[in-house]
Amino acid sequence: MQIIHISTPIGNLNLVFDKIFNLIEITKTDELKTEEEGEFPETIKKLKTLLDDYFSGKAFIIDYPVKMDNVSRFDKKVLDFVRQIPFGHTVSYRWTAENLQTSPRAVGQALKRNPLPIIIPCHRIIKSNGELGGYSMGIEAKKWLIEHEKTTLYKLLSHKT
Repeated sequence: MQIIHISTPIGNLNLVFDKIFNLIEITKTDELKTEEEGEFPETIKKLKTLLDDYFSGKAFIIDYPVKMDNVSRFDKKVLDFVRQIPFGHTVSYRWTAENLQTSPRAVGQALKRNPLPIIIPCHRIIKSNGELGGYSMGIEAKKWLIEHEKTTLYKLLSHKT
């Protein structure tokens, strides 16, 4: 297992990889260990570039190999569904639950256990009344991610006219 630390606009993140560099977990941390770019294997450099591009508004999809061995079948079903929500869009827990034939609470609990926030964009799920709901990296991070995606998408679409 290898852990790298990166600084992002939503805070410092730990990226945890298995021995063949599949991403297995992303967590927020208060500490940031500085690591030289040259210390990373090429595959990890690719992910770091994808994340930098995402946070700077240059990438909409973070396509990187992930491994979710410790996720239940139900959680995987929810997370696979959430992965299909387009960049810059939000949907409700209720809408998600109806599509998966389960309850909004069950969806929320599965998202709470998401080991790969940002990669699996659970921040795009909000309450039916427009409130944000919860987020494993904190409400401020969820708010920032939603606004970042909507602003990036708006800028992209407004430049096409």
